[in-house]
Amino acid sequence: MYSNLKVIFQVFDIKVSMPTSLIQGFLALLIVGISLQDKALAQTRWKQYTIDDSASGADGIKLADLNSDGLLDLVVGWEEEGITKMYVHPDSQHVRERWPSFTLGRSPQVEDVAIIDMNGDGRLEIISCSEGTLRKILVHRNQTEDGRLSGGNWSTDVLPASDDLMMWMYAQAVQIDEVHGLDLVAAGKGKDASIGWFRAPMSGQGLDAWEWHRVAPVGWIMSIIAHDMDRDGDMDLVISDRRGAWRGCRWLENPGKGFVESESWKDHLIGSSQSEIMFISMADVDGDESLEIVTCERTEQTISIYIQADPLAQRWREEVYSIPPWTGAAKSVAVGDLNRDGTADFVLSANTNGAEKSGLIWLDGSIAEPRHQDWREIAGRHNAKFDKVELIDLNLDGYLDVLICEENYGENSNGLGVIWYENPFGNGNRNGK
Repeated sequence: MYSNLKVIFQVFDIKVSMPTSLIQGFLALLIVGISLQDKALAQTRWKQYTIDDSASGADGIKLADLNSDGLLDLVVGWEEEGITKMYVHPDSQHVRERWPSFTLGRSPQVEDVAIIDMNGDGRLEIISCSEGTLRKILVHRNQTEDGRLSGGNWSTDVLPASDDLMMWMYAQAVQIDEVHGLDLVAAGKGKDASIGWFRAPMSGQGLDAWEWHRVAPVGWIMSIIAHDMDRDGDMDLVISDRRGAWRGCRWLENPGKGFVESESWKDHLIGSSQSEIMFISMADVDGDESLEIVTCERTEQTISIYIQADPLAQRWREEVYSIPPWTGAAKSVAVGDLNRDGTADFVLSANTNGAEKSGLIWLDGSIAEPRHQDWREIAGRHNAKFDKVELIDLNLDGYLDVLICEENYGENSNGLGVIWYENPFGNGNRNGK
């Protein structure tokens, strides 16, 4: 510990001539001061900034650099409003203001969005998944000649193979068959729901050339994560299924090139088969350079960390942590080093179901045996319906901020909308900005 602080003196070329005991005492006081400052920051309410609260039902965020300026932009489906919108990152100086935005098109009953180049022209299309009675996947395309992002220049078409198959809940661009461009993995909920993929055709072909291939039945899909679980060189699918006979966290094994068009994907249960499991994450929680699966569930209100016990991901070891009673029904959990101490921290979002509870909280991952009181609030206590947490350095100060949607709370009954919370450990808050 002292050797690290000695470097500080060397960098600033400070000449120290005092007894070693006094130097150590001074350094100990300095360390205590730093520790107290970090402890105070850990308990500080995170500052909230609004990106957009002009409509109703913001429901999930996807990120991509849509204008090639090196900054991540956002796409959000507004479920109750029935629209899909894009938000352009304004730069670090204006990130605390409302972001420039425009509507891509109508998307009734939109539940999730995805971003993918569907025709190989280098432009990204936006996908809207619609549930309810619409039961379609919509494709929003930029119609400007130069590819410039702007409002009023987007077309919206139905992906033909998706029409009326199921209530579509989630989609993700994934290379499944190693042929042509990225494929589109998608899944739904309810009667006849399944997970599968739309096979990308040759470059330049139209939407009617995208073929649907069913992989497995599902009840109510929440998450789809592409990862090579068995290390055989192709992408498998890690999913969380909230309801029905197939609920739980599991991974579906890609059978390999030449076989992916069939329903021969092996189903491997990871855990939580008796729980209402919500959004999941994959992250290196313990610092061993391999990814763990982190889940949250509502049945017992817990977070589980699933640690791979063999190289082929056939066996898993589970660590379970309870969620504080002063938060709501678990919705999502994200993992990242919020205070940059070298350990992975946890952020949990929740639906407070009308109660005055905290729907957005975090836990310092360096705590060996966390208790309920070790969780800290990010947002205040109110009636909240938060969605999936995204951890991203929005103000470019080197610290992860919290980006999220909220559907329930707000003066105009639209909810808080698309919002972000500034990390108090970062320079933005340390400098009082």
